[in-house]
Amino acid sequence: MFSYIGGKYRQAKWISKFIPDDIETYAEVFGGAMWVYVNGKVNADDVHYNDFNTQMANLLYCCSEYEKFIPFLDSRKAQIGAEEFNRCKSDVLDVIRSGNYINMPDFELAAKYVYIITQCFSGIMSEKVKYVDLKGKYNSKYNSFSGRVKNEKVQKKLGKIKVVSQSFEDFIPSVDDTGSFLYVDPPYYGTENLYAFHNFTKEKHEELADMLNTCKSRWILSYYEFPEMKKWYPEDKYEWVKKDYKKASMASSDKKQTIGTELLIIKK
Repeated sequence: MFSYIGGKYRQAKWISKFIPDDIETYAEVFGGAMWVYVNGKVNADDVHYNDFNTQMANLLYCCSEYEKFIPFLDSRKAQIGAEEFNRCKSDVLDVIRSGNYINMPDFELAAKYVYIITQCFSGIMSEKVKYVDLKGKYNSKYNSFSGRVKNEKVQKKLGKIKVVSQSFEDFIPSVDDTGSFLYVDPPYYGTENLYAFHNFTKEKHEELADMLNTCKSRWILSYYEFPEMKKWYPEDKYEWVKKDYKKASMASSDKKQTIGTELLIIKK
């Protein structure tokens, strides 16, 4: 739905090719921007979104009630600029410092949060994040996001989503079933500090592997290869698929886009 660290905008259609049609429930365990569902092909009426980041979960909850959310998005479009960015940042930080409890859906807070993450370089909310002035060269990412929420095809998908904000340990058991399919895109090993509101340790990666190895659902896990992977997800047990792609987030005015490799581990 928007630019975000680890987002799968470029890979969504490719990833969704591996999602079978005969599923009853589709769930994204580390939902983020939910590109695989929004941009890909998913044949399920029972759709679940989870993200440990309550700000992100609230945003997707508000997207699922798009008719109520759109007026809040429109009210901020005319105020694009550094002053509005810093005002929104201050308001969101106040909520985070007070414990980050959100009575979802909070449409005003979601509009402020998405304004911040679409008007900065990284898409990450933090105390140090700064406004990026595009000087009219490109369409605002906030406007692009708002346009997606207003798109009728996207709205048909958004209206199906059930949203929660839980740890993966709590969320996976709640949707795990033989008719379920999980898309799992955790903070990547060694880059966990780039994600907001996460303390995802090596032990968490291993705990996730233990849970996926024993769950009833079919699933796709997005990762990159590192030594423990073959131990946690043996190639003789799961299908491994790789594809190179351009890292849009690594491009700048004086650097070429670098190439990354997306690894999918698939339980059929």
